Amino acid sequence: MSVDKQQIISQFTKYLAEYVAIPSVSAQKKGIPETVAFLKELITSLGGQAEVFSDWPNPVIHGEFTPARVTAATPTILFYNHYDVQPPEPLELWDSEPFTLTEKDGLLVGRGTADCKGDLIARLCALTLYHEEHGDWPCRVKFLLEGEEEIASQHLENYLEKYADTFNADVVVWESGSKNAQEQLQITGGNKGICCIDLVATTASEDIHSSTAAYIEGAGVRLVQALSTLRAVGTNELLIDGLAAKIVPPTDREKQLVAAESVDPAAIKAAHGLTRPFLTKDIAGAAAFSPTLNIAGLTGGYEGEGVKTVLPHTARAKLDIRLVPDLDPEEVAELVRQHLARHGFGDIKVEYLMGEKSYRSGLDAPLVTRITDVAQTVYGSDKVELLPSSAGTGPMYLFNHYLHAPLLAFGVGYAKSGPHAPNENIRISDFHQGIDFLTDIFADLAK
Repeated sequence: MSVDKQQIISQFTKYLAEYVAIPSVSAQKKGIPETVAFLKELITSLGGQAEVFSDWPNPVIHGEFTPARVTAATPTILFYNHYDVQPPEPLELWDSEPFTLTEKDGLLVGRGTADCKGDLIARLCALTLYHEEHGDWPCRVKFLLEGEEEIASQHLENYLEKYADTFNADVVVWESGSKNAQEQLQITGGNKGICCIDLVATTASEDIHSSTAAYIEGAGVRLVQALSTLRAVGTNELLIDGLAAKIVPPTDREKQLVAAESVDPAAIKAAHGLTRPFLTKDIAGAAAFSPTLNIAGLTGGYEGEGVKTVLPHTARAKLDIRLVPDLDPEEVAELVRQHLARHGFGDIKVEYLMGEKSYRSGLDAPLVTRITDVAQTVYGSDKVELLPSSAGTGPMYLFNHYLHAPLLAFGVGYAKSGPHAPNENIRISDFHQGIDFLTDIFADLAK
């Protein structure tokens, strides 16, 4: 069957423009109903079935494309994407309108292009190309599209628990991914979890003149002394009592994958203008396998212009702790509470805010191996980097827990896509190459 590939890709680029034009900002409660309607119509117009589940905000969309003949050997692939995006602010840093897809210098610029509207459109485009060429769908292809990823996927677990049978699959492909700075396609098999907590020190009912520091301990001093017990100086070692014993060590396979990762310390330093040495020489290993403790915010007392000699009565630190298997976020918050009490800081209040568990894979499940083999054929064996885990966080654990399927992540972004940032973009060449990769995946799954 003759297929006008470029015409189809051109049409899907128009779909991407329509998709980007809807400001689906979940944090600002904008554009959600319009986006759901757009996606339902798009899936059905392509020949798929679409259901909208509205049990909790925001709706989850189930899309499915089923071949005419299904046997026990027919695999099911589930693509997970989210349709919500980050707010576009600060608007003055954009070179074009954030919700207008703009083609410039080989780029497609617009909010959501890299995270992850471009990936969904590439997946639907590749599926359409396969169907036009073969007259049927390659296997059972499902989509789970959620609208709360940018606000911590607050109700995703509810949807997965209730509709686990609907989204049952043999393999799950994650929302997005990118090439690294060395132009290698990164395929990751997991991500870290997270525990977000606030630590609050309260030492009086009101702020006091700082001359009393001779005999009164202020909240600021109290808090920073408590914080200093949680992590070793100059290293990435966490000192939280009982934490290390709960960590599942990486397998030999996972260590081998990370050992082969390309890391350029000088480039990292230059990119961020770092003024301090790295916490470890094993950057790749730490990013994949080490829990972290970060102080994201620290407040207390007077922070305005000039001087105010005050002993603050309260101080607060906002912490995010990235987790590895098998650390549970609520349990980690309790470990911090117990640690502080054991070290004489039982008065420091620990407020648990949110958390997600981690998921890690050795990328050795049969269907995952088939997909990574296709990647090496399309991109080149030296242009694919396999990683058991990313350094970031997402709800991968929930998918594996409820669907019992292996996961992997890849996408059409690149090292300078700037997801969440002004001028978010993807390269047109990566968009097209990603479509070719996905089309070849479908051809392999149809065998």
